[in-house]
Amino acid sequence: MQNDSREPPEEAADASFGDILKEFEAAGRRAPSGGPRRGTVVGISGDYVLIDYGSKAEGVIPSADLLDRDGNLSVKRGDTFDVAITGRNNEGMVTLSRVAGRRPQDWDALTRAFENKEIIAGRITATVKGGFTVDVGTRAFLPASRSGARTPAEMEQLVGQEIRCRIIKLDINDEDVVVDRRSVLEEEARQMRQNTWEEAASRLNPGDRVTGVVTRLADFGAFVELQPGLEGLIHVSEMSWTRRVKHPSEVLKEGERVEAVVLKVDLAASRLSLGLRQVLENPWDTIKDRYPNGKVVEGKITKLAKFGAFVEVEEGIEGLVHISDFTNERRIQHPGEIVKPGQVVRAIVLSADPDAKRLKLGMKQLEATPAEQFIGQLSVGDHVTGRVIQVQGDQVTVQLAEGVEGVFRVQETATGRPASASGGSLAERLAAAWKGGTKPAETYHEGQIRSFTIKAIDAAGKRIELELGPEGKS
Repeated sequence: MQNDSREPPEEAADASFGDILKEFEAAGRRAPSGGPRRGTVVGISGDYVLIDYGSKAEGVIPSADLLDRDGNLSVKRGDTFDVAITGRNNEGMVTLSRVAGRRPQDWDALTRAFENKEIIAGRITATVKGGFTVDVGTRAFLPASRSGARTPAEMEQLVGQEIRCRIIKLDINDEDVVVDRRSVLEEEARQMRQNTWEEAASRLNPGDRVTGVVTRLADFGAFVELQPGLEGLIHVSEMSWTRRVKHPSEVLKEGERVEAVVLKVDLAASRLSLGLRQVLENPWDTIKDRYPNGKVVEGKITKLAKFGAFVEVEEGIEGLVHISDFTNERRIQHPGEIVKPGQVVRAIVLSADPDAKRLKLGMKQLEATPAEQFIGQLSVGDHVTGRVIQVQGDQVTVQLAEGVEGVFRVQETATGRPASASGGSLAERLAAAWKGGTKPAETYHEGQIRSFTIKAIDAAGKRIELELGPEGKS
């Protein structure tokens, strides 16, 4: 069988394949050039996105350059966008960058962009003394100080990169164009932070509980990062219910993870106010339940003032003993005459005010009064002497000591009526008594000194009942 004449000789086929390979390699060695081109995503690998940028020409963009704010790839197969050729990688692949803005096509467009302070696209083409040359539709200069690069290594990596910049100087006659990249980067970073802050803060409401890390301390409070881009402030006044915090370092430290409560979200001012003390119950809310009037407490003297002494009854809760409530024995000019800082004392609760955050205490109320001391020394049947201070009907009130009174009831007459304590002459009273057929009851008058016998004692009510002493019963 004869060979098919349509098949080329083996040598010719080899030559043809070699020519194709050489042509491909030659094309690969040619430096890519030109402005932005329309590219289409045709493939996605782990580290790169493969782009067809026309005429079956393909290049790659690092996947890291196409991530959104959440770190996810922002493109998919079939997406189209403008790209610019930036060079080649070590494997010989054409490297691309996404064009994020328009590139002016003439001097009129450059003038409008300059006057309106528009952000335009450009490609850094080379390094020169003091900065870079940038293709923005014409040759422009980018000062190193306005490049956004901080190290020589970062500056070297900029060459070939597509950037967003703003024209800061334009002289058409001298064809002098100067651009600024750093201000654009700062604006975009600021806007990204703002967008992130607003998006995150808009999901928060006063009263929400959140957790975060203390990033820094200031005299007025502590900054807490709830998530990247979202920071709130805990003011020193919101750190404790019971004590005055002078500096946040008394309560918190940098790097500490804390739980807080959202107090206020101000989207317009980009401020988030947090509270630390709100996580805990306010002890003043239940102060009246825990410290009712009359409760006896024990605490340490924390400080003295001219008007009184402060007593810590529990951690962070202090009560005040006013200078007038220290002792019944004498009048003092300063609480230091009775107590000193650090001394443990007993006191009684006089009042508790949760709104004013005040706890009023007294010490003299625990002392025995002179009347209580006198009563404590008496027993039923004891003989005492007292002065009549009031006569009302059949009841005679007798002062036994300073602040101590007793009550004596006059015995009734045979007619069933109490003897009159006053009224009429002595002859008239005697006549009235004999007429009734009884011996007249003895009369009493104020200022009279008489002897009595203790009939009954009510120590709690501070009441003493009296009857006539032995000499009064004759």
